[in-house]
Formats: sequence, structure tokens, C-alpha cells
Amino acid sequence: MAPKKLAIIRGSYRPDGGAEKIIVRILEGLKSYYEVDVSLITKSWDDQAKKSFKVLKCEKRGWFRHTKFKYFNQDVKELLQQHSFDLVQSHERIPGCQIYRAGDGVHKEWLRIRKQSASTIQKMLWDNSPYHKAILQAEKALFSHPDLKKVICNAPQIKRDILQHYPNTPEDKLKVIYNGVNLESFSFAGTVKQQKKRQALGLDKDAHYLLYVGSGFQRKGLETLLRAMALSSMWQLLVVGKDKQQKYYQHLCKKLGIEQRVIFAGMQKQVQDYYAVCDLLVHPALYDPAPNVVLEAMAIGRAVIVTRSCGNYELVEEGENGFICEANSTVALATLLNDNTDKKTIQTMGKAARKTAEYYPTSKMIESFVQVYQSVLEKN
Repeated sequence: MAPKKLAIIRGSYRPDGGAEKIIVRILEGLKSYYEVDVSLITKSWDDQAKKSFKVLKCEKRGWFRHTKFKYFNQDVKELLQQHSFDLVQSHERIPGCQIYRAGDGVHKEWLRIRKQSASTIQKMLWDNSPYHKAILQAEKALFSHPDLKKVICNAPQIKRDILQHYPNTPEDKLKVIYNGVNLESFSFAGTVKQQKKRQALGLDKDAHYLLYVGSGFQRKGLETLLRAMALSSMWQLLVVGKDKQQKYYQHLCKKLGIEQRVIFAGMQKQVQDYYAVCDLLVHPALYDPAPNVVLEAMAIGRAVIVTRSCGNYELVEEGENGFICEANSTVALATLLNDNTDKKTIQTMGKAARKTAEYYPTSKMIESFVQVYQSVLEKN
């Protein structure tokens, strides 16, 4: 039997990215059922990507965000016309794919959330932004395209957002598949391991540490967390990730008088060590469809604080394995932090969080994806 030819669309491929890790895991599972020939369509990649894919390069073109987006879409469409594939899966808003993984959520919903606290001028700028117009146009065309067979929603929230903003999308095309977590790589870290990791990183063995993991600080609510820290003196904070505006957040720490309690650790290859040393993971996202960091922290045995704008909030049992906080509310988050400083209680919640994560192993996610692939390939 001839190998199945698959195309994976990803604008910039980073091996440490959440979507990229999932792509590799899915393909490993699919190879148990089919011989596959996989091409990665991208603008940017590293040498590691070539070990898993043939790379079909799209030139980096355009001076502005909207022109870069439009040129990439055009180049992808041309490549798809030049090559024959049995299945095309996109992780970008590209109309014409068979499978779309909505890992970035719904742009129309993100704009709605941003406008809630925006000024009249900001709203006007966003409404007239060429970039936002281009994204919304592509998003609408994607969900209404006749070639679209399945949309992978990595949380029920994404499915609801799609149906709310694009109600003509057939519901049977929307498949909820939670992200999986590697339960061996992200293994339970008890008190002894926590102390060893703290010593290795030069951290106070007795301090109360919060952990924030993520790039894109604005969307993922870091400012809310920093302002809550100013109202909660018990906690120290580790920030793992990067952002072009990091200096703004460091300046904010000085302004709030918390610079001695906040460590900006940058990107980390061994993020497991940082999950291990913390007491709680805080992910106060304004909008984040289903971040891997929540399940990863739970797998290591850490309770989590998330918002209802974070797709993984549905995994949280209030007071059992974590807490759900109102997005963009400094006072609500500070109250949670001040009310939950007992380490034994936090550790008990962390053990419950580990049990929650055990329901979502990588193997379960792969099986669900393979079923989707099979259903689409059989119909082609």
C-alpha cells in the first residue's frame, strides 16, 4: 500500500512549542496504522524539524503583520496546488485544509474579551486594523470552507466559541480532544524532590513559590498576577517564558515594590524543574484555549489557579485540585493567594491534581486523533 501523504501547516515551527510536541506525538501514533509521508509547510523551522518531516518552505514576505499573514496564506495555497496530499492538517487559519486544530482558539472571541476593558480609541483601532480584519476574514472562510472535515477543539470552551461566533459551522465537524500529558516526563514531585530542585536552583527552601509559565504575557494575564502579588506578601513568583515587553513588566514590579519577590527566568528547556520547585501554578489568562502548562503542572503534582477564560478550567475541581478565578481581577486573585498559604493543604491538592492529570495521558490523545485521521482518510 502506498504511503499516505500528509501536509502539516505551521507558520513557525519550534520543537519546544506545545502544538509542535502534539504534532510529533500524533504522527508517532498514526505510524502504527499507516505508512506516512509527512511534509511540513512553514516559514521558519530548525534542523530538528527535518528529522521528522520534509520541509516545504514559504518565503518570509511582507513588512507588516497583515501582509505577512496574507502572503503566508497565499504561499500555502500555491504549495497545496503544486503537491498532492491525502490529508492536510493546519494549525493556522488557512481555508481549504481538511483538519484544523484550533489551538489558538477563536480570534473573534479574543477581540471581544479585549474590548471589554478597552478604551473607545482602542476599540476603533482594532475594528479598523488590517491585521485583525485579515484574521477574521480567514477565520470565517476557514469554518465555512467545503473541504473542512474536522475541527479539533482542545477544550469544550473552544467548541462553544466557534458555535457562538460562527453558528453555521456544522456541530458534527467539531471534535473535542483534550491535550495529553506525558506522565513519565512530568512525574509526581513530592516534598523531597521539591527541596532538592530548590537547592539546585538556589531558591529558598521554606518560601512560598508561585509559578507562571508562558510567553505572550498580556494575553496570559501576567500583569494581573503581578498586581495581585503586591496585595499578597507571603508569595514569591517565578516567571518562565519570554515577551517582547518584558522590560515593562520588570518596571511594573519595581513600581509595585515586588521586584525582590519576582524572578524572570526566561525560557527553560527543563521546565519540569520549575514545576517541581513551585507550590502553585497560576495561569490567570485573559484568553488561552487549552494551555499545556496546566496539565503539566497537575501531572507533577501541583494545584493550579486558572480563569474561566482558560479552556482547562473544566479540569479544575474548586478547592480539590485548584481554584478558578475571575479573569483580569487583581483583588479576586489576591484573595485566593492570601487564603491559601497552608503548605500541607496545598500539597494535598497537588496529589489530587496528579490524579486528574492521569486521566489525560498522551496515549489517550493520540488514539482520539488517529480516529479522526482514519475517518477523514477513509472518506477521501
